[in-house]
Amino acid sequence: MEIALIIIAYILNVFLNRWLNYILYKMEGIIFTPSWFCSIIGTCALLVTIIISYTDKPNWFTGRDWDKK
Repeated sequence: MEIALIIIAYILNVFLNRWLNYILYKMEGIIFTPSWFCSIIGTCALLVTIIISYTDKPNWFTGRDWDKK
């Protein structure tokens, strides 16, 4: 029974990584296929990359580019 749960969790993680990679592709145009099959490390790497690419864009709160409208 435990093996079935591990297999189901791995399959769900693969789909989660594919979805995160799709979000990253829409933001940056990057496809990183090997991260789909890495469990926790791939998920963390994709999340960090998405957060960095999201926060790197200038916005009103950071004060960067206030003179450019």
